[in-house]
Amino acid sequence: MLKDETLVSQFMQETGCDQDLASMLLKFTDGDLDGARRIFKSVPKDIFVIKVKFVTAITGAYGTFLFCFDEKENQITRFISIISDNKDIGKLEVTKGWRDFEEELYNYLKRTIIDNLRVEQLEKSIQSKEFLKKIGAVLKSGKQWKRETVQNLLIGQLYNIFPDSNIAVKFDIETTDAFELNKAYRGEGEEAEEVEEVENKNKKEAEERKHPRRGRDQSLIVLKVAPVLSPVKGTEARSLEYGDEIQVRITDERDIADYLSGLIGGKVQGERIGVISRVIEVQELDEGYVSVLTQFGPGILGLFRVLGEVKVTTGVEVEEERVEYDTKRREVNPFIVVGGIVLGMILFVLLLFLSR
Repeated sequence: MLKDETLVSQFMQETGCDQDLASMLLKFTDGDLDGARRIFKSVPKDIFVIKVKFVTAITGAYGTFLFCFDEKENQITRFISIISDNKDIGKLEVTKGWRDFEEELYNYLKRTIIDNLRVEQLEKSIQSKEFLKKIGAVLKSGKQWKRETVQNLLIGQLYNIFPDSNIAVKFDIETTDAFELNKAYRGEGEEAEEVEEVENKNKKEAEERKHPRRGRDQSLIVLKVAPVLSPVKGTEARSLEYGDEIQVRITDERDIADYLSGLIGGKVQGERIGVISRVIEVQELDEGYVSVLTQFGPGILGLFRVLGEVKVTTGVEVEEERVEYDTKRREVNPFIVVGGIVLGMILFVLLLFLSR
């Protein structure tokens, strides 16, 4: 196996990303495996893994389930559940890491008779648009969520299925990213096939809802940037189109932003400078503003927000200015040349006179 192929294979195993993305990232970092790792470590944790167990007071049902809420896609990417009258299910601990919890669920599925009807009802309830809207309003990356609010949402979904006056619920929430999720335990046999079928269905529905895909959906990291302005020759921000090249300066203060600035030539002697980035999305906002999303490399995006009439420097304009500058630099005024010759002759004559 070639060295490049070995690096790609190693990176895929470590991160859970596919071969195309692994190859592009390693090419982007010029084969720097540690650099590619740094990029991946900075991927936002925007998938919430919710682990739940419950018991009903009247019907005597014991249950546990796990589902993943993808904030970016606004969908449930994974759902696994056990509902039974087996008290052993209550021994599962939601405080365990979500991978271990998921593996235990699969193990119980192999040896426990479950209430398939109620499992299907619960899945349908969790997958509903109403629940997605509610959970999406509560769980947001980087923001605190209220435990009581989430608990009430979960109990509300269970009341849709069980005619009980009291349902006891315990839950825990962790965050992860899509690549870590790909590395999770997937079970064996029919259970794994069922989970995979649900996930494929969810992905297909998401594609149908979001076609064409928004530029932000292609992101690993979104950096804060500022456009380099060109009040005279520039292009209005609202007139930018997909594929246009513009000059931006990375203003993001995170460590990963500093690393990427140096990697793509956006930092010289410790100072951030403008670099060319390709526009992949322009979105109109309120009050005449526009949001512009640009791309530096595979999954590495930049985002800025300006008034629509603000003129920014495009890649073409940069080249034109450089050509114009080079032309001026090469052109020499003939009067300056003649003046220099005359001055030289005068100095020569003076030197001869003084030497006598």
